[in-house]
Amino acid sequence: MDVSFGTEEGTETVTPLPEQPAPTTGGVVYDNPTAAHPDSTAVTVRKQSGPLAANGGMVLGDRLPSFDNVILPRLNIVQGMGQLKDTFQQGALVFGQSSILFTPPILNKATGVIAQAALPPAVITVLGFRPDRFIEKVPYGTRGAICNTEAEVAACGGTLDYREWKLKEKDGMKRFEPLADAVCLVRRPDHLADDDTVFIFDVDGHKYALALWSLKGPSYTAAVKSVFSTARLIGCLRKEGYPSWSYNVTTRLKPFDGGKSCWIPICVPNAKNTPAFIDFVAGILNPQSIADDSAE
Repeated sequence: MDVSFGTEEGTETVTPLPEQPAPTTGGVVYDNPTAAHPDSTAVTVRKQSGPLAANGGMVLGDRLPSFDNVILPRLNIVQGMGQLKDTFQQGALVFGQSSILFTPPILNKATGVIAQAALPPAVITVLGFRPDRFIEKVPYGTRGAICNTEAEVAACGGTLDYREWKLKEKDGMKRFEPLADAVCLVRRPDHLADDDTVFIFDVDGHKYALALWSLKGPSYTAAVKSVFSTARLIGCLRKEGYPSWSYNVTTRLKPFDGGKSCWIPICVPNAKNTPAFIDFVAGILNPQSIADDSAE
């Protein structure tokens, strides 16, 4: 099944429809308040049981949007740099920059005793990956160029080959690395409220939310190459594809030469998903089928 998504950033401008005569039968009138308040873009709704006056207003439809018009919340691992560290514990796995899914344990460095226990692993099912792109490797906190193909990388004066980059770095060659976007279903952890505002999909006795997880650098190696690509080719995902298994996801601090380190995801198979879950996934990724069903 193919899935496409809208832009990751940006805003959209909504232009009100021209004024049209209101229906002459009972229903809902969507009043346009801009006449009284020219700077307002709000739309108010009032119920009316009798005939509706032709006073002009907005005619709105309850269309079901496609994924082209959706910006999914993201999964992020909080690193030692960036804005998220000012709000969340380093190593935390965060959904939508607001909901904590997992935090690693906090150790008392003086005693070596755990001062705060880790939260249970987050339970995540990868539904599939968007086509790989390539992102320029730049100092943390800045955003490099993103290319869709290796040909675009070369045209941008870059390379994916580390050795080539080292040889030509002084000449201005840029270094690029793979960027994978995984579309995921995230299970609501027990410590988050079940209020039907974030985790709204109910299946097999659990609540879920859709998310986009962008993986690059050490996280790409740890999750995409070492786990999901391997499992899809020669492991538990080989027979039935990515949605067939859920994974427990935690994080750990990975050190590198030179004293640097970063937090990477640790993904371990949790349980095989049920046929009901697979059917549910098909419905989510094909929203038109939901609209067709509701029309019957």
